[in-house]
Amino acid sequence: MKISAAISACLLCAGPAAAQWAPEVNFEKLAAVEIAAPSKAAPRDGINYSGAEELLIMEFDITGITLDVPESEVIRQGSYYSNAFCFEHALRLALADILDNYKNPKGPLARTLAQLGASNTPSKSELKTARQKVMAQLNDRDSMISLLRPYAANQPANGETVEQNWILFTRLAGRSYWTVIDRSGRNPAYTYSID
Repeated sequence: MKISAAISACLLCAGPAAAQWAPEVNFEKLAAVEIAAPSKAAPRDGINYSGAEELLIMEFDITGITLDVPESEVIRQGSYYSNAFCFEHALRLALADILDNYKNPKGPLARTLAQLGASNTPSKSELKTARQKVMAQLNDRDSMISLLRPYAANQPANGETVEQNWILFTRLAGRSYWTVIDRSGRNPAYTYSID
């Protein structure tokens, strides 16, 4: 009991003393604090849409890529345009096309298979090796995934529109790709590059 009384006495005395040295915190002081944004946004940085960040990390184990997927733009496109599914599902479809579609010669997996010298019908081991290379590219800090905005730079070479599609501009190993996901869900996702 004596220890409890001593602790209580210290706490009671500390209150007035703490008021003398603790600075006043108010809205003006908090608003005056400037926090510099990082030059490149990456998963779990507080800048990008958290649903996209979680999907990249938890489902695809992609942690190193630079992201440009602002939450405000995801919400705008999700509410302004007619969508059969949410952005997270569109991103999942896009990544599945990037990592699985070896039949599209303009896609990253087919290009990687061609660099490896694989045939048009690659073996399981060739596919595994190519997927690992594409995953390494997806985890490179110089790579990027960006949610395309209407009238912004990097519009698709084939004229697809944001009004009809979720469109991701992706840069992998110095090459630019567009992944187009039909908002209605009627057409499968596809990825292509012009260079």
